[in-house]
Amino acid sequence: MTANPQHPIRITGVLSTLIVTVLLAGTGYLLFFKADKAINSPEDIKQNERIAFNNIGLVSKAQAEYIKHDHDNNGKLEYSRFIPHLWRTIGKNNEKIQVNLVDKKLAFAIKRARAVDGYYFVHKFTRPIPESEDRVDIDAEKEWGVLMIPAADDTGYLTFFANQSGNLYVCHNDMRRIVPNDPDTDNSWLLVKDIQEVISLQQTIRGKYESLK
Repeated sequence: MTANPQHPIRITGVLSTLIVTVLLAGTGYLLFFKADKAINSPEDIKQNERIAFNNIGLVSKAQAEYIKHDHDNNGKLEYSRFIPHLWRTIGKNNEKIQVNLVDKKLAFAIKRARAVDGYYFVHKFTRPIPESEDRVDIDAEKEWGVLMIPAADDTGYLTFFANQSGNLYVCHNDMRRIVPNDPDTDNSWLLVKDIQEVISLQQTIRGKYESLK
């Protein structure tokens, strides 16, 4: 039987394609996956936290301005239900209304993939009914709330919370990723008035940052 000279060529071509594919995949892994897994230093983490404190402060100030005007033309003065609406909201006829109380990048930091300097927002949508296990939607004419949490362990440790009070709160225990019902009566949450208080807290819990390495 005469060997088919095309077989070695076909097999070689397939092997070459597989080798190139593996090399490209390996390169992509090193460039992207490994880059995503890079560990921030304790100082990087602390800097992210300070930026997060400033950013949630911007959102708090924006909400205080938002409720002064009927931005979405629904006949009510309300807080924004969604942080993106502090940049651009939607009117009653589904028209887009530019607000620009915060910039677009910060407004859309509402998921891990869109985190800004290692942090993203988690909205508060409900509150508990007293003496019940049920919850109801918050009343946007009276209240709002948002957490700012780290996207990963090495992008931040502290979690921040803001609401209609105009106060900013911080949590550094195991409850830090849970939206508080009332931070003023929850011992897990501390009122922080300025960046210096954040820095002081970072110094107090400095051992926490070393444990994230």
